[in-house]
Amino acid sequence: MVLCHRPTPFASGDNQWNDWLGVMLSGPTLYLLATRYTLRPFGEQRVAAVLWNIVGFGLPFFAGLHWEYVGRITGASFSLTSSHLTHLNTASKIVVVGGLLIAATVIGICLREARRAGILVSYLASFAALIGTFAAILMALGPRGHVHIHHYFFALALLPFVRFRHPVCFVTQAILAGVYVEGASRWGLSPIWDGHF
Repeated sequence: MVLCHRPTPFASGDNQWNDWLGVMLSGPTLYLLATRYTLRPFGEQRVAAVLWNIVGFGLPFFAGLHWEYVGRITGASFSLTSSHLTHLNTASKIVVVGGLLIAATVIGICLREARRAGILVSYLASFAALIGTFAAILMALGPRGHVHIHHYFFALALLPFVRFRHPVCFVTQAILAGVYVEGASRWGLSPIWDGHF
């Protein structure tokens, strides 16, 4: 509300109640697909659970929720359209390269954890299905439309893939959850496919 100068947190255009409903319905879904594997129950080892859940998840979630400040502090501009990516300023390039290095590290840890959990094949198959579905829709649309991957969608799609109790995965999951809620509540659940269909 403070960052976006809004009377309510979900005042993102004319469809604030659709956005509110989308975020509220996605919460339980994301719990089932992601955070139920990583959060610790408070009933056992309460101090450890409080530290893990509140410090390990709550604080990074809050940081992700204020994602916009990263751009303001660094002077970076974030966009995943091909035309914008070719015209990034120096600060944006540094942030993108740093982000890619962090992403590579997180991917390596997640693959190792998936192998240890005995789910590497299904894990990779799920990721391939996500990319394949996305590519198939893009090919089916052809020249009639183009894709704009909003940061809320990117965070939402990656959340289930960092479902391990490794600290790096857990913090990454919290940040992604915060970025998703920030994007959905600030900009609305906008479609990622643009054009005339």
